[in-house]
Amino acid sequence: MRIEEIEDAIKPVVESHGCELWGIDLLRGKRRPTIRVYIDAIAGATIEDCEKIAQDLNYELALNDSLIDQDYVLEVSTPGIDRKFFNASQLSSFVDEEFHLKLREAMNGKKSLIVKLLNVKNNEMIVKCDEEQLSLNFLDLDLCRLKPNFDELMRGNK
Repeated sequence: MRIEEIEDAIKPVVESHGCELWGIDLLRGKRRPTIRVYIDAIAGATIEDCEKIAQDLNYELALNDSLIDQDYVLEVSTPGIDRKFFNASQLSSFVDEEFHLKLREAMNGKKSLIVKLLNVKNNEMIVKCDEEQLSLNFLDLDLCRLKPNFDELMRGNK
């Protein structure tokens, strides 16, 4: 099961519902793999969007030759407030936000960093970490996840 083949089958279905494909995680389960599909929309994807897309994907993926003989679990969800980023192009709307990064290789003895995104161009991220400005390549990350500011979120709800 190649992620590109799965993405090619999933993307048109997601877009037909007015949503965008945010990313796909392939998880190895004890008995069968899980295909986790993240969707988003300009006004935010809803539970109803997830349900409708999951129904259509169950039908569409069952017809896909590369998946036809495989048993898998399909999950469709929104990226959430602590969203994972699948490519650097997704970061441009999140400049000045904090992120939790996991590096493939340790930097100054650390593989896990909390950073503020200052700029992003192509795969290069300019971040601030402990008052130091760093340039990181998105492709050198194992994980890039938004670190929600819960204090700000709570102030917004009052």
